[in-house]
Amino acid sequence: MKRGTKHIILAFTVVLLTLIAGCKKFVEINSPPDQIFSSDVFEDEASATSAMTGLYSEMTRTNLNFANGALTIYAGLAADELYRTTASASIDVFTVNEIPSTNSILRNNLWTAPYSHIYHANAVIEGLQRAMILDSVKQHLRGEALLTRALCYFYLVNLYGDVPLILTTDYRTNATLPRTSVSAVYNQIIIDLQNAKTALLSSYPTSGRLRPNRWTAAALLSRVYLYTGQWEKAEGEASEIISSGTYSLGPITTPLSASNEVIWQLGRETQNTSEGITFIPSSATVRPVYALTDTLVKSFETGDLRKTNWLKSNTVSGVIYFYPFKYKAATGTTVTERLIVFRYSEILLIRAEARTEQNNTTGALADLNVVRTRAGLSAVNTTDQGILRNAIHKERQVELFAEWGHRWFDLKRWGKTSNLLSTLKPVTWQLTDVLFPIPFAEIEANPFLTQNPGY
Repeated sequence: MKRGTKHIILAFTVVLLTLIAGCKKFVEINSPPDQIFSSDVFEDEASATSAMTGLYSEMTRTNLNFANGALTIYAGLAADELYRTTASASIDVFTVNEIPSTNSILRNNLWTAPYSHIYHANAVIEGLQRAMILDSVKQHLRGEALLTRALCYFYLVNLYGDVPLILTTDYRTNATLPRTSVSAVYNQIIIDLQNAKTALLSSYPTSGRLRPNRWTAAALLSRVYLYTGQWEKAEGEASEIISSGTYSLGPITTPLSASNEVIWQLGRETQNTSEGITFIPSSATVRPVYALTDTLVKSFETGDLRKTNWLKSNTVSGVIYFYPFKYKAATGTTVTERLIVFRYSEILLIRAEARTEQNNTTGALADLNVVRTRAGLSAVNTTDQGILRNAIHKERQVELFAEWGHRWFDLKRWGKTSNLLSTLKPVTWQLTDVLFPIPFAEIEANPFLTQNPGY
């Protein structure tokens, strides 16, 4: 049996300090501690916008934190994508799916961090309610906050299953909330995204697509509908994005951050992506810290341009180590790359899968083959639903590898996790490993929380 980790209230304190430090035009107010962030905080549009952009800074501030590489690394280890080339007691437990609930990464990077972002988003939403600023600005900022909250809950519910659903900044209530069912959390995610989509403009508020637009909300909404088996709605949201004409697939050789397929990306002022920093070794003679598994490397077809452009290898002591090379910059003071949250190829594959599940093989093939053509591969041509479904599953594996935990979540929703991982990890795999444990310290602090089976 596996054991325990801690504590949402600490995250709230951290967020409060971040907000106070980040917004330049806070009004001095004397509020009770459960009303730490209200409409009085926003003196003008600049302070309101600063509160929201401060959240994005918070999300990318620390390498390998929740929204800044942690989902890619730790979910990739839990699946069949990555392995660590040197031993690390706190990290290797993800690779063998033996995560103790006392693991510090689990608690700090994958629980406290997203709840910190949720609390920050809730604070922005509450602060906007009576703020005396232009309605157009207020609406767009509210849409951004709702989208970010939904994004965090999407990953929490896929990592842990039932999780506390926190929708206010009232820490007294939040501290004793029980877990909310997966279906109820998804319902709230959908509500948030529908409202965000209505509130956001189709144009981007800043250059570089560093703040989300309407199609960003539609992108996550289409993914949520896909995950919940609402095929027609998933197809509909994806079709709106595709029909907008805003996005397109560029050549594989085009750096992703510079590509027109970017729907939303997060950036830092002084560093390139945490994933580039983490994955790319310091020289050609050094082992990468994280390498791609043989399972993943062998899944690429002959002639796949993604293998030659998005993978790189170092040979050390006669051993070849492949590593992700989607991001090309690891060091340097000039920022050339941003961390991509959503990109257009996923939308095409979402619609292809949704169409397949509705037995629209013609439409599904059209979307699938757009992605394959960009990769230099021949078109798939079949009318068999099962063959097409497997082809799309395979395409998601090689298109979305080492990105935001896609593979781990895909295997779970397709019901393939145990069959695959019980073979690859026969000694340690258990059926209950499909969910991470609730951090023990959170259960210790909140008597209404329960642990996942198997821990």
